[in-house]
Amino acid sequence: MEYLSITLALFAVFLAIYYYNKRKHSLFKEHGILHIPPTPIFGNFGSLITKRETMQEVIQKSYDLHPDAKYVGFYEFLQPIILLRDPDLFKSIAVKNSESFPDHRKFVDERTDPLFAGMLFQLTGDQWKEQRNMLSPTFTSSKIKNMFRQMSDCAQRFTTALSKLPEKEREVEMRNLLARYTNDVIANCVYGVPVDTMKDPKNIFFVYGRAATLLSGFVTSIKMMLHRNWPNLAVALRLGYIKKHHSDFFTDIVQKTIKEREATGTQGSDMLQLLMDIRNRKDASKGMSVNDIICHTFTFFFGGFDTISSQSSFVAHMLVENPEVQERLQEEIDETLEKTNGQLTYEALSEMKYLDAVVNETLRLFPIIVFLDRLCTIPFELPPALPGEKPFVVQPGMNIWLPVYSVHRDPKYFENPDKFDPDRFLNDGKKILNSAIYMPFGMGPRMCIGNRFALTEMKVLFCHLLARCNVKASSRTLIPMKLEKGVFNVTAKNNQFWLKLEPRKNIHPALLQNGVANGVCNH
Repeated sequence: MEYLSITLALFAVFLAIYYYNKRKHSLFKEHGILHIPPTPIFGNFGSLITKRETMQEVIQKSYDLHPDAKYVGFYEFLQPIILLRDPDLFKSIAVKNSESFPDHRKFVDERTDPLFAGMLFQLTGDQWKEQRNMLSPTFTSSKIKNMFRQMSDCAQRFTTALSKLPEKEREVEMRNLLARYTNDVIANCVYGVPVDTMKDPKNIFFVYGRAATLLSGFVTSIKMMLHRNWPNLAVALRLGYIKKHHSDFFTDIVQKTIKEREATGTQGSDMLQLLMDIRNRKDASKGMSVNDIICHTFTFFFGGFDTISSQSSFVAHMLVENPEVQERLQEEIDETLEKTNGQLTYEALSEMKYLDAVVNETLRLFPIIVFLDRLCTIPFELPPALPGEKPFVVQPGMNIWLPVYSVHRDPKYFENPDKFDPDRFLNDGKKILNSAIYMPFGMGPRMCIGNRFALTEMKVLFCHLLARCNVKASSRTLIPMKLEKGVFNVTAKNNQFWLKLEPRKNIHPALLQNGVANGVCNH
């Protein structure tokens, strides 16, 4: 009798799951929207979960369903997603009608991870709007220019150390190596803490920062999927991203710095000081709390630590695969340093057109973010996906995806889209950058607030690195590039970029003097 009861109970659970799944996966079929038939529970994510495909390959299959469709359907587990394919709709959703799609779908709950949930990217509604408006002035060109010398000093000290590596140590894993540079830049420019991770690789900023921001593994991707699709389960399982002692570190350092500066009247030349100034502004409607400052400084750390080191690793890899590009870029760098007597300036960096083109082309080929998402809050009617079909009304709570990777490699928009060709940005740079088909940092009001800072950080790095070193293939370099499967972001296989650094013989004389003080970046 007990066995029969258990069997009936399991059968009832199975039926409930079956009909719930069938109901959730019926939307696109009912509305006649093109989609790949989903598998139970997993939707169109089965091959990602089993690590048989990359996220971009999963999306690409739906993107390729029809060359003329303005959008198609896609299931993230049980969640129906509208995958846009039309640049006019990109602008309509992300820019013109952003009030109907103002937010991202959250990938963490504040009950499990308050520091992560408080990042600007995770804020919604009026809270996001107010904080974004207050933060925007901190990322102007003039503000970044004020931090440029600190950033450049960090890059100069970092690359000088690389140029002096013993021959046996010149084969390096670039992503982890470049994380030392991004750590030093953020510690200096955001928190006002001078660190030298090349000399002290176990400094607490680097150790805790890497642990808190390393979100590119398979386990982390599973956590994100659970938070996005079954948030209550993720909360019940206490699936956070940041350990408490790491969170406490970033909280304590901000609280102590604010207390010390306010007590002594000290002014820093960093992002933290800019946020303190906003907090003390009399015209601020509600002001910025200390907790807001803690979350925002961590936002900058999170956005600039692993993301920039990974993106910079793709740049370095493309220079290895295309040595003629590296040589041409070094010529531009050498010419620039000759004009400035070896001292890189913000103005000189801004004039380096080929460097711009190389970085932008890498961002086109390997955008770290595979897709942009927007969450509907007001019913919005999309035009018919194909001629003769009916319009579709997106309901509040539904998610819209803009497939960045797929659009960046669509032959409809880019000739020879899989070819690394910086010249396309020299010839049509303004047109591409101002279009809806290039969006490595997002689009519209939700565009990444730190894009100028990130681009400057990468360009400064490569100016100093290529002035001192050649980047070459090592025995472990993956050519052509192979990407990791089963993760949300774009990264190399096994999350590793193995390359070889060789010191240049024709270094500009002014660089040999190494005017940067030993130990820390100059302020």
